[in-house]
Amino acid sequence: MSNRPDETSFEIFTERAWLQGAILGAVAYGSAFTLFAICLNILVKQTNRTNIKIKGAFIAYISILFILGTIFMAASAEFTQMAFIDNRNYPGGPAAYENAMFSIPVDMAGNVAFVLTAWFADALLVWRCMVIYKGCRLPLWAIMAFPCLIYTGSIVTGVFWLKQLSTFSPYGSSGVNWTIPCLSISLALNILVSIAIVLRLLVYRRRIASVMGQHHGSQYTSIAAMIIESASIYSAFSIFFLVPFGMNSPVSEIVLQSLSEIQARPPYT
Repeated sequence: MSNRPDETSFEIFTERAWLQGAILGAVAYGSAFTLFAICLNILVKQTNRTNIKIKGAFIAYISILFILGTIFMAASAEFTQMAFIDNRNYPGGPAAYENAMFSIPVDMAGNVAFVLTAWFADALLVWRCMVIYKGCRLPLWAIMAFPCLIYTGSIVTGVFWLKQLSTFSPYGSSGVNWTIPCLSISLALNILVSIAIVLRLLVYRRRIASVMGQHHGSQYTSIAAMIIESASIYSAFSIFFLVPFGMNSPVSEIVLQSLSEIQARPPYT
């Protein structure tokens, strides 16, 4: 006698991907917690009377990011429990429960935290770009116009995405699905702005090396490497989600619950 649920192979595969994604999301949250603790410790040690406003702002910023990540993780865990345990006999199984209940309050809390995390992380990236390009030969507004335009697009599509999620699941959308536009714009912003920042850092390094010798300016290379690493990790996870999602493959479920924690990673570096 088989103990296999009375579900199709596709539904079972979807549930497996979702559960594996929940485990991977917990790992990503643990990594985010570690980075947050390290970053907070460094900021607190560096804080004194002369820089308390600046350091305090950074402490508040990373604390907000961590709180949003915690809300997302808690909502995701609760929704997973509701689907796999509390409502295990829902017609069609947990996969059907996910599509039908994507807009319930606990899941919407996680969705809102997800979008806010993206906005906060992208805002810091744009701010970093603005700071590093100050003093450039070109007007700052000309350099920042395109990143700000993309960021505005990220906010607009994020609002439409949340409105969509409050009505139905992105996996069961029959009309315009804002999932791909929202996440694609955020991905494009991260890639383009990260490249712009790295190029500027390499220009600084070249200028210092030309004046003081090739052994100087290595700190700029190290910072550029950290930015590339952070952007690469988020880009890889985003692409790993967007491509299967666009193909209507349940594989996208594996990384969905990790995206929020992964996007919060660069601000901690």
